[in-house]
Amino acid sequence: MTMPRGARARQTYYWQVRMARTRALQAVNPAETWHIETGHPGGAYSDLGHDTTPPQHHAPTLLARRVPGGRDDEYRGACLGCEWEGEAHSGDRWKEAENAAVEDAHDHAFPGWRTLPSTAKNKDRWDLPRNVRLWKQLTSLYPPGWVDQGAPLLVWARYRNEPHDPPHKGRPRYELRVDKPQQKAPALTEQAALF
Repeated sequence: MTMPRGARARQTYYWQVRMARTRALQAVNPAETWHIETGHPGGAYSDLGHDTTPPQHHAPTLLARRVPGGRDDEYRGACLGCEWEGEAHSGDRWKEAENAAVEDAHDHAFPGWRTLPSTAKNKDRWDLPRNVRLWKQLTSLYPPGWVDQGAPLLVWARYRNEPHDPPHKGRPRYELRVDKPQQKAPALTEQAALF
């Protein structure tokens, strides 16, 4: 049997396996079936087929599955607007594979997202949706149309491999963790070099 391609089709197949209405599907382990990770866009229950009206633009999400016959999980980025899927990532480091897959999905949906402006303070992250002036200032540097399509908000990571946050109530976009920009050491003036 050929496996479906694309996040929406894989999610539909996953729910068909979970409901196991035929003998062929009862033999498949749902945990080993690619599906949209809980909490990520498009992960709602759908046993009747994938949404008949996909987004009019590329929309990133995260697929996950248990490695067949193993205990490890694999992750891959996917798109809700087309059948694109990224390569499978797995790893021992906490959240590293998930983050890599989410970044792949954003590379597909928003090429060049790594050059977007980032916000530093934790307080800023929570104030942004409510602070219209600050939000407009930040998003004025986004390419045209990206804000309406759910382009990510880049936030400085507080620690290594901090997980990317999927969209949730009140925040319709991913929050992607990025390294804090390196600050250049101030250049010594000739006078300062003498001391």
